[in-house]
Amino acid sequence: MAVRQGQSSYPWFHRWLYSVRFKIALISVLVVGIALFGASRVLLTTLRSQLESSIINQTRTQEAAVASLVSSGSLSNPLPLPRSEIAVQIVDLQNKVVAATSNIIDQPSAIASFDSPKTEVSFVPVPKGMLIGDQDESDRRGVMVTSIAGGPGQSNLTVTNELNGLTLKLTPGSNETPVGQTAGGTSAQTLLPHTYHSKFRVVALESMATVDQSSLTVVKVISVAFPLLLGVVALLVILLTSRALKPVERINREVASITGSNLHNRISVPPSKDEISELAVTMNQMLERLDSSAERSKRFVADASHELRSPLSVIQTELEVGLLHPEAVDWRRTATDALEESRRMERIVEDLLMLARADSGKVLVHTLLPVDLDDLVLAEASRLRLSGSVTVDTRAVSGGRITGDPHYLLRVVRNLSNNAARHAMSKVTFALHKQAGWVQLEVSDDGKGVAEDLREKIFERFTRLDEARSRDDGGSGLGLSIVRTIVEAHGGTVEVTGNSDGSRGARFVVRIPSL
Repeated sequence: MAVRQGQSSYPWFHRWLYSVRFKIALISVLVVGIALFGASRVLLTTLRSQLESSIINQTRTQEAAVASLVSSGSLSNPLPLPRSEIAVQIVDLQNKVVAATSNIIDQPSAIASFDSPKTEVSFVPVPKGMLIGDQDESDRRGVMVTSIAGGPGQSNLTVTNELNGLTLKLTPGSNETPVGQTAGGTSAQTLLPHTYHSKFRVVALESMATVDQSSLTVVKVISVAFPLLLGVVALLVILLTSRALKPVERINREVASITGSNLHNRISVPPSKDEISELAVTMNQMLERLDSSAERSKRFVADASHELRSPLSVIQTELEVGLLHPEAVDWRRTATDALEESRRMERIVEDLLMLARADSGKVLVHTLLPVDLDDLVLAEASRLRLSGSVTVDTRAVSGGRITGDPHYLLRVVRNLSNNAARHAMSKVTFALHKQAGWVQLEVSDDGKGVAEDLREKIFERFTRLDEARSRDDGGSGLGLSIVRTIVEAHGGTVEVTGNSDGSRGARFVVRIPSL
């Protein structure tokens, strides 16, 4: 299946798993899930703590109510039962049950001995068979509240058994078996325990099953609500992310539609003034640079082709004329002209290769040696004097040593001197001096000068300010571009200004770090 331009060739589910939407949704769900899990733990812990506190308070209240009945000296058996989840026993010093609530009326004492409880409130397992309320046999956790009721000043405790109508008075210090008095006035022996002292312990028990039941209910609600909530979070994040990424998708489509033939196209910038709009602006700036680079490359290829075609045309013309009229041709002159054009073509190719190496990021300067730049300048000035075309002034040349490649540095000086000689009316001036860690070379002429708006353009490749000048006079248009490339490879700068004394002409200033 063909893949549309700008689309990935991966399956849709693969693209979805690696998409920004899925990643953001997954991270959001994980973060919210962790937060909800922590919140649920806090909620459950707080809920259990509050429920336990409530149960303890309820048990303490019931225990206090029964203790007040003991202190009053009269109570009924079974004891009043306000809630089925609470059970109460009254035991004497012998740990015998004196009275109890109906839900544990036939059970032995819930404590091991009268003095066994060390604290007022304790969490204990409900004794087996002593179930409270709806408590399950498998869940016997409970809370116990105890206190000592009655005291030496209490003479007796009257217990009325509501099951058989017997009333029993428990008298301190008595060793006789207690005898109960019926409502009809007859005496009957009772199975109620004997007490020898007037102290009693009230034991109140309440099941903790309600805590677990309530916690389980909350857990069930959370188990259902949390997945739904996380699903809603994931859906909202996906929808919001999709909406936020729509401009990015549009930018992606527009960029994918741009090819080498339409680099002039630009991406529409969203009006949001956010990171996405900044991305669009950055992409347009990149396209602008690519477009400019492509135009320069096209112009460079065209200019290079033209420069190379010129010597080839001369050679071809000379040879064709010689072949058509061999008897009238000076073959020595023809060979000399062809050799000159061949050398010119060789220089152009070498210049192009050097610039291509610089463009590719390769190290241009391989040999770094101490170089007396003033020696190179004076040697080039002598060569220029021998040509006799201009007057050469070197009075302002002083010593200046730098580190660099002598071959390339000589080429800088030669290109600048040749350029000055071509444009000078009558005089070329060289100046060289050290200045604050730099060696500064100046090459000036008294020609027409360079307009300010063209002072940067002349360093571009194949640039000639005077298009009417012949190829022999104007060179290939690569000299100044090569100068800038070599100087920058040595860590320096080059610029063109007007003459410092205000006279007409151009002044090229090269600054390279001194040794």
